[in-house]
Amino acid sequence: MNAALRVALLGLLLVLGACASLPQRRLQLPQPKLTPAAMAMEASLVQRLRFTRGDGGNEVLEAQLESDATGLRLAAFALGRRVLLLDWDGVHLAEQRAPQLPDSVGAAQFLRDLQFTYAPTAALQAALPAGWQLRDDGDRRELLWRGTSAMVIAYATMPRWQGTATLDNRIEGYRLEIESARADGETD
Repeated sequence: MNAALRVALLGLLLVLGACASLPQRRLQLPQPKLTPAAMAMEASLVQRLRFTRGDGGNEVLEAQLESDATGLRLAAFALGRRVLLLDWDGVHLAEQRAPQLPDSVGAAQFLRDLQFTYAPTAALQAALPAGWQLRDDGDRRELLWRGTSAMVIAYATMPRWQGTATLDNRIEGYRLEIESARADGETD
C-alpha cells in the first residue's frame, strides 16, 4: 500500500472515530398536543398508574382523570398525597407538582402518554411529524420512527379507557400500566 493511500485511510479512520465520539442527538417522542375536543373522550376515571423503569424501579400512583371537549384534567397521588395536577385546555398546559416528583416526570409526559393511549388514531396520525407512523390493530397500537418501534400500547378491553392499557415506551425506557374504571362505578 502506498504512503498516500495509508495517510488517506488513517485520516478517514480519525474522522470516523471523531464522529463516533460526538454526542448523539437523543430521539424524542413527538408531543401531539391534541385539543380536548380532538381527543373525543368524555370520561371521568379513577386510575392506578404503575411505572416500571428499565433499571427495575417501580412507582405506583393513584389518579383521577377527567376529559371532555373543553379540557383534560389529571390529579395524581402517591401515598394519599397529591404529587401532580395537570390541566390541558388545548392551548395551555398548567402544572402543579410536588417537590419530590422527579424532574423527568411532568405534565407534558403524562399528557403525551394519555393522548397516545386514548386519542383517536386518525387525530394522532394527523399530528405526527415526518418520519413517525402510528399503526393501530384494535387491541394494539404501535408508534414507529422510520420503521422502528418506539412505543407499543396493548389494550385488555374496549372501550380502551376502561380496563387495563399497557404502554411500553422503548425510547425513554419505561413501562406504564394504566388500570382505569369509571369514577361513577358504571360500565358501558
